[in-house]
Amino acid sequence: MNDFFDEKQWSEIIKKPNWYFTIIPELEEIKKKLDNASKDKIESYKEAVYSFFERHLKEGTLALGNQIGNWDLERKPIDTIIIHHTKNPPGMSLERLSAMELVRLYARYYFDPKHPTDFHIKSQPISSGHIRDGRQSFLPYHWFIRNGGNIERLLEDNQIGWQAGDWEVNCRSVAICIDDDLSISEPTDVILEAVAELIKDNYSNVPRENILGHREVNLKTECPGNLFLGPNGWKDKFLKILEE
Repeated sequence: MNDFFDEKQWSEIIKKPNWYFTIIPELEEIKKKLDNASKDKIESYKEAVYSFFERHLKEGTLALGNQIGNWDLERKPIDTIIIHHTKNPPGMSLERLSAMELVRLYARYYFDPKHPTDFHIKSQPISSGHIRDGRQSFLPYHWFIRNGGNIERLLEDNQIGWQAGDWEVNCRSVAICIDDDLSISEPTDVILEAVAELIKDNYSNVPRENILGHREVNLKTECPGNLFLGPNGWKDKFLKILEE
């Protein structure tokens, strides 16, 4: 149980193909009530929501579609790399990341499609067309960089990650996400070296000017952190490592 929503009621709602028609407005109402809440209260709310969806994704008790709209058909040749951070403490599970993006991206877009060619998906069951470990996945990034420099492949290069906040950029880019909160800190040299090696091994053809932070293609976000750009920003440090 939690203080934000009725889990028993939601467990019944998410069995319906268009569950997001109910859940998204409820989430907006909850967020309004938390406008002046403490940081701890807001974090508790997020934890309750994402834990709920993570659990039901794992259990297979959430109604999902079967490739309603094959988004990956719009994939274009890769000419851009987008760098992200999770804005969470290191160690996020992929199941939690998938649940977060289902709620933050897919459910909201199915609830209110922005492009006329996508209006037909409204009221349809949500589908990513991406399968991982036998279950539908909503992971937004192609690569995940863990502390210590370990690299995990999340999406294949022929799959589109919903990550940039710009569909045209999504279609021609790969996303590399650092598993850490870099809001006011820099990634370690080990992390930067791992990202550099990843790019050199897989995307050496991408022009250096097309290696961008998320905030450089989406002005609504600070991702991958406030220290990424500027005279002493870690972007310049990273590009120097990439040239070594």
